[in-house]
Amino acid sequence: MKLIPRQKIWLTIVIVVNLALWIIPSDVVEQIARDRHTMLGRYSRTHFSWILGVLVISAISFYVDWSTGETYKRRWFKVIAALLVAMPALGVIDFLLRTPEAAHYVKDQVAYHRPVNASFDAVYEDKPEAYRTYPNAPAGYGTTRCSLTTDKHGFRNRTADDQYDIVVLGDSFAEGSNVSDEHVWPVLLGERSRLSVYNLGMSGYEPLHYLESLRHYALKFKPRYVLCLLYEGNDFRSAKADRKRLKPSFSKRLKVYLKRSPIINGIDRAMIDTLGPVNSRGRVNGVEILNWLPLAIPPGPKAKYYAFAPKQLRDMYQTNEGFSQDRHWLNPRSQLGQMSELCSEAGCQLVVVFAPTKAHVTLPAMADSLPAGNVRAFMALRYRKPLPEPGAFLESLCEGADARESVVGDWCKKQGIPFLSLTSALRSSAVAGRQVYYTYDQHWTPAGHEVVAEAISEYLAEHPLFGSNEALPLQVRQSD
Repeated sequence: MKLIPRQKIWLTIVIVVNLALWIIPSDVVEQIARDRHTMLGRYSRTHFSWILGVLVISAISFYVDWSTGETYKRRWFKVIAALLVAMPALGVIDFLLRTPEAAHYVKDQVAYHRPVNASFDAVYEDKPEAYRTYPNAPAGYGTTRCSLTTDKHGFRNRTADDQYDIVVLGDSFAEGSNVSDEHVWPVLLGERSRLSVYNLGMSGYEPLHYLESLRHYALKFKPRYVLCLLYEGNDFRSAKADRKRLKPSFSKRLKVYLKRSPIINGIDRAMIDTLGPVNSRGRVNGVEILNWLPLAIPPGPKAKYYAFAPKQLRDMYQTNEGFSQDRHWLNPRSQLGQMSELCSEAGCQLVVVFAPTKAHVTLPAMADSLPAGNVRAFMALRYRKPLPEPGAFLESLCEGADARESVVGDWCKKQGIPFLSLTSALRSSAVAGRQVYYTYDQHWTPAGHEVVAEAISEYLAEHPLFGSNEALPLQVRQSD
């Protein structure tokens, strides 16, 4: 069949677009650094999804466009009719395949919780999620069997009494991600301090949830202390982000709905398992900038290994002045202020406990031995602004590592809110050879939870009932 000019132009456009998608690879080094899946060893999942989508659209367009006259109209009709039948059918099938999955969470209010009186069992293996990873990726922490048990309120506690000495607020670092019930630091804190501890930590919580759970649950337990674990990795959010979380847009809700689609997830899983291993050990240009990761601490044969994403370095690259005016701090600062007022009115003491990221704990401890140029290049994967030359960059990175911690601590001091940073305790334990974070996950290991429980117990023992006339040694205080 002789092609008319319109068909020639369209054929050229389609071929060029398809070739461009196949020829131009994704930034594989960035995918490795972020532990993201790569397809065929060279494409991100998003990139490869575009390749598949454009191929399907191209095939349909060829089918329709390679005709004229009545045939052209009939083919358009067939395609539209097929879509009108297939799309609703797929929607119905998708809906029927959905299960009450994961009633892992009950989101009936802002301070959502897990199903009440439930038990979840899982096995966590500390290894990279993606097939293509660091060229010489060391073994991680190993395999951890985890049991998570909830009480009558849907939180991770052994008991659900009417009154507790300590109530804990926080996210997955408080609830205990990838550790079993007996290893979570609030449980260990109760054992060390001989005080009753109730854990309101919940995976996915942010300061807006801490404030709401304080109002809805914590104060009802008439605690003496409220420990708010503030994680620097994602607890600093703007008021705008909170509003979007509370009232997500239609596009956001649609995105979440599609993300949970069993059909889409099935295709995605099949694509990862089939194409992820292909060329996963092939040569990658520029991968040498990752030769210092996972970070070995302490150096030598007894080293434990820590991997982290470029974002954690970006968050460290700040100044006290810059962060003190950042809207992502001003919003949680206001929420902490409200929490302090509520605690004061209820006659209990709010304590802010600062939980650092893995990079914040580990990188400064090894900075003198790191290749500054590679650290700078690693940071540049997720930082688009100009950076100074390697030596000056690494120096300023380490100088700014404590900026967030310092700003939060100074503000708490001015407000009369007790403040405890866990950075020093976690860093000294890591340097001593205890693996306090998992290698390929951002959360604390059982050893990390022990360090946290020890640090908080010692701090509270040294500051019993701040400002109270009832200053008895913490270790001998019993729940009422």
